Amino acid sequence: MWKRDSLNGDRGQAYTLEGFVSAMVVLMAVLFALQSVVITPTSGGLSDRSVQAQLQQEAKDALVVSDQDGNLSETIRNWNTDEDQFHKASVPGPDGNSTYNTTAFANQSRLGGILEQRFANNGYSYNVELVSETEAPNEFETTYLVYQGAPSPDAVTASYVVTLYEDDELTANERIKLENADDSTDYPISGTTETELVYNVVEVRVIVW
Repeated sequence: MWKRDSLNGDRGQAYTLEGFVSAMVVLMAVLFALQSVVITPTSGGLSDRSVQAQLQQEAKDALVVSDQDGNLSETIRNWNTDEDQFHKASVPGPDGNSTYNTTAFANQSRLGGILEQRFANNGYSYNVELVSETEAPNEFETTYLVYQGAPSPDAVTASYVVTLYEDDELTANERIKLENADDSTDYPISGTTETELVYNVVEVRVIVW
């Protein structure tokens, strides 16, 4: 009798241990599955206001960091006078000027490197626009550094203002001062004469979707 009870007890303990191990396996599988879920732009994450706010802040931070040491101004002035386009730009843009793909823009500017690492490498699209006043008062024109198509309705926008001065130079090849750029180049940002020493004030916009 004792042997039978002992055998039944051992068998019961084995069943209990087997059930415990099975439960642990299921729990680990669930945890692994949850950790494997990645929210991508195609999952509708941009419709969430908190996601939009985060992306907008990251785009704004990218612009602020890129303006350190005047690098953002240099990016705007990276115009190749021999080819009449931004240096190493090769993608046709909607305004008739060549624009960068994300990789080329990353190679040419600090802003491009940050945007590629944070957005392009995670499946997001973005445009980078330069909005400046024309020679006609209160009229503005838009030039594109990066153009990846029309933004989605859920796109977010961040902007940063950069002042270009008449003594600043185009940086790609021939060092021409901006005060002479209108007469000798096809640089797409026109000079304004309203403020002494200031060539133009450019709003750099990053639109992410």
